[in-house]
Amino acid sequence: MTSSSPTLGKPPTPTSPLPAEPAHSLSPNTASATGPQAPVRTGHCACGRLFYQVSGVPDDPHLCSCERDTRVSGGPAVLWVGFPKDSLIWTKSGEEPKWWYPYPTLRCGFCPDCASQLVSEAEGSDMVMVNGFSLTDQSGIEPVGHSYRERAAPWMHVALASAPILGPGPNPVLD
Repeated sequence: MTSSSPTLGKPPTPTSPLPAEPAHSLSPNTASATGPQAPVRTGHCACGRLFYQVSGVPDDPHLCSCERDTRVSGGPAVLWVGFPKDSLIWTKSGEEPKWWYPYPTLRCGFCPDCASQLVSEAEGSDMVMVNGFSLTDQSGIEPVGHSYRERAAPWMHVALASAPILGPGPNPVLD
């Protein structure tokens, strides 16, 4: 039997390496590009081994029904939400997740004990995608899109949230 999907063993070597700088190198008191007043959210894996925090306004909350996400999650979709990559801090012990490289330019972080998939980082992106259901506070992350909707389970029907309406004047989504 052959399989074209990657295994969870040793990750393939990326053609262009992802940054070696660990995300937890920022001090929790360090102001990042998101600014000193950026909202902070926390999250963790199912077993409580890994804890993290991110800050900033949630970006691009969306469901994904790609084969990788549905196989890893065991569900019909994963809820992803973006935050500035430089705001990600691994708290508690500072321990990072185990990294898996399903594609040469994408790495996914999961707990080595309970296998909770927590984050996904694409090479060259300034965003980190966080599993929305790993966040402690899930308000304001209603999905506005659905990637790979055509591959979703045929019985799955999703009502997406409306995209934010941008008007004149200061906009908290963009500022």
